[in-house]
Amino acid sequence: MKKILCFAFLICTAHIYSQKDYSIASIPKELTEYSNSVLIDELVEIDVTDINKMKEKTHRVIAILNKLGDGDARLYEYYDSNSRVKNVEVRIYNAFGKEIEHFKKKDFMDVSRTGSSMYADSRVLYLNYTPTSYPYIVVFDSETETGDTAFLSPWFPLNGHAESAQKSVLKIKYNPANKPKYKPQNLNGFDITISDTPEELIFSASNLKAIRYEEHGPLMSKIFPNVYVALNNFKLKESLGSGKDWQQFGSWMNKSLLSDVSDLPEGTLARIKSLVANETTNEGKARKIYQFVQDKVRYISIQIGIGGWKPMLASDVDKLSYGDCKALTNYTKTLLDAVGVPSYYTVVYGDKMKWDIMEDFSSLQGNHVILGIPDNDEITWLECTSQDTPYGYIGKFTNDRDVLIITPEGGKIAHTKVYETEENTQENIAKVKVDANGNVTATLKSISKGLQYDDKYLLPKEKQEDIDQHYKKKWNYINGFSLTDIKLDNNKEEVIFTEELTLNIPNYANPVSNDYLFCANIFNQNQYIPPRIDTRKQNLYIGNGYVDIDTVTVEVPENFEIDGLPDETILETKFGKYQINFNITSDDTLVYTRKMILNKGEYPPSEYENFRDFLRSIARLDKTKILLKQNVQ
Repeated sequence: MKKILCFAFLICTAHIYSQKDYSIASIPKELTEYSNSVLIDELVEIDVTDINKMKEKTHRVIAILNKLGDGDARLYEYYDSNSRVKNVEVRIYNAFGKEIEHFKKKDFMDVSRTGSSMYADSRVLYLNYTPTSYPYIVVFDSETETGDTAFLSPWFPLNGHAESAQKSVLKIKYNPANKPKYKPQNLNGFDITISDTPEELIFSASNLKAIRYEEHGPLMSKIFPNVYVALNNFKLKESLGSGKDWQQFGSWMNKSLLSDVSDLPEGTLARIKSLVANETTNEGKARKIYQFVQDKVRYISIQIGIGGWKPMLASDVDKLSYGDCKALTNYTKTLLDAVGVPSYYTVVYGDKMKWDIMEDFSSLQGNHVILGIPDNDEITWLECTSQDTPYGYIGKFTNDRDVLIITPEGGKIAHTKVYETEENTQENIAKVKVDANGNVTATLKSISKGLQYDDKYLLPKEKQEDIDQHYKKKWNYINGFSLTDIKLDNNKEEVIFTEELTLNIPNYANPVSNDYLFCANIFNQNQYIPPRIDTRKQNLYIGNGYVDIDTVTVEVPENFEIDGLPDETILETKFGKYQINFNITSDDTLVYTRKMILNKGEYPPSEYENFRDFLRSIARLDKTKILLKQNVQ
């Protein structure tokens, strides 16, 4: 039955390619709703019948409806020292299907894939095309060949938000002795079929409507239809690999990628052993070695070696004092090994969105490497690329996600540190003086911890003008303020970042006849209100929670008094809690307090409007003003 379906499918696709009707008018109207582009026709054919070679042909027809869709054309192909682009060409059609441009391989730019990399053999051929009008249609054809069979690109028939797909097909021809495994996700509700025959896999999608971007939505991989594919036995450069499960995959990494890169000169070994001679705990030794690495080396991007996966020699890092994430992590691990401290080379998806290494699908995943130091049932995580990150601290780039640790026994899935809401704090303590003309002088001490520390600890590395710009952007609702003193302290031992600022704000209080209206919440006004979304479809996702605490002491001008105080306000919802209070002390000083708690969590789409209401109410209450009334004799 599967063979019959496959034969029928081939007849169908042959008919589609023969007709070549690329006009915009031929696109079903429902596919243009919420769309910046429409994938009219796509066929990707991959041949991995030989473990030593992968051939790939791509035919893609895509309609670009407006400027926001330009990037969806994907006018590029990657290659490296072990692969080649045999052919690539692009034809451009106008909205009526008339060909207006034809570009061949010689018209493509050839540049390093990572423009910031000092050492890279990964390159990209790309076409720098500027459209003259919209809409237009792109026909992209390419043929590539590589000696690596470790990376089979996942199939995303919808490649991004606001892109629909009229037809997308992925065919994989394989050797029955090495059949690819595959992991389909989020296929329910879409017209998607899978044909699984003894020598070929076919994934086919038809008439997929665009998925609209919705603020605070889940990851694409959680809602977009996709299929991940991998070979259990593969080749990566000169190394034959196997990975039917994570244990086996990790054993291959140990043997082929990590076993021969741990050499160090005797002088460095002696120095490290002397450095930790008085330390009696693994943590004490690890802290000193981590600081040694931070003082000695710097990060650069390197994309050479086995597919960019094999670290450079630890001895080369020691000699050159630089390396990429793989090299610096391996160097730190090698130093720890030398003094008997165990650690795990760890593969992770580094991104502020929390991408997990898939626990039930072993393959080459991840884009970053960190180090894990076991401590009984816990693991201390080290970011080895930064000269400023505290020991044991990881921020939003790698926190709270599944990662692959490479242990002596093989690979295992672990989870990085979760920063709970109550750990992510910012405490503002401000003293404010208002003069008789409505001008303000203020001092602010702001103390940040947890993930709020992550937002600020690199500020001292910035130029002074960039620091000034940071505060102007942060307080863009304050007109004309000037900073007269800035003190920034990154306490790496306690993982606390402290800002001490002095500033002047002319004409801050708003005159009303002889009186003033004054907003006590000078330094933490919430201006963010999520946009209105009609008929929201995606879950509401809040990735990280936090706590803000503000105390503002206000000295009112002489011959003025506070005319009435707003009542205490408390908002309490499933998303968090907000509370403000105004008090007058015995010496007629105003004390304003504010506490806001935002909880992380995932909620059904129906809760989005309630979330909007919560933040909208906070934005309104944050601007609460009091009347400073002049005593007229």
